[in-house]
Amino acid sequence: MKRKSFMELELRDAFMFATVMMDPEICRLMLERILGFSIREVTVDTEHAFTVNPDYRGVRLDARADDADGTAFTIEMQVSDQHNLPKRSRCYQSQMDVESLKPGAEFEELPESYVIFICLFDPFGRGRYRYTYREECAEDGELLGDGTCKIFLNTKGRNPEEVPKALVDFLHYVEDASVPEVSGDDFLRYLRQKIMQIKKDRKMEGRYMTFGELLDDERREGRAEGRIEGQNMFLALIRAMTADGRTAEISRLAEDVTFRDEMFAQYHVTDGTCGFRNA
Repeated sequence: MKRKSFMELELRDAFMFATVMMDPEICRLMLERILGFSIREVTVDTEHAFTVNPDYRGVRLDARADDADGTAFTIEMQVSDQHNLPKRSRCYQSQMDVESLKPGAEFEELPESYVIFICLFDPFGRGRYRYTYREECAEDGELLGDGTCKIFLNTKGRNPEEVPKALVDFLHYVEDASVPEVSGDDFLRYLRQKIMQIKKDRKMEGRYMTFGELLDDERREGRAEGRIEGQNMFLALIRAMTADGRTAEISRLAEDVTFRDEMFAQYHVTDGTCGFRNA
């Protein structure tokens, strides 16, 4: 399949989503729109990787955020249906908990947490824009109170009367960025402006081109565990090098295989972790 040009990218595309979500204010406003309550200042860690044990599979999230009250959020864009979201959300939740609970801490210290998937398909086939799941008692419906919540958004929902219009407008924008701008919707205007700003950034365009070349190399060499895993690896590596102020060296990744392997090793980016942590 032909890769999109940089100027064709929109929020639904992995590279653009990860880049846009680097903006804490956009992340905060997006969470408020999805969850329906106010959130104080958030800190964002894009391309966050959980690595519990090198013998086990790691998972990568498009964006990880924590608010001023300690609540943890993960947000991921899902373009195609891999038919694994329920158990995938279980894996994300469990690894978030392991990371959040420090040695010697009490279980009561685990933060409230939300795992969120923005899907360009209906993950459960019931026509809802939003599916919200919490643990509850099967006998009487009382909530367990474990502080976890999993939300699956569907851009192809059919129940606009049951969810806030602002959320429907946002999901329609994710589905099709060419939809007319909603009058008075400052958040969507902010999103559009941010994406336009990113598209004017020649350095960011260069990173996207390098990202695409690296994916092509990996597919030819058969080293990546499929397209999604390859994307995760290179987005993580580019983010890690950018955070270390090494943007001038990113172009070498596509030209120098030895250097590329050295960077994968230095930042602990592997087929399993699909993420990074500084050495």
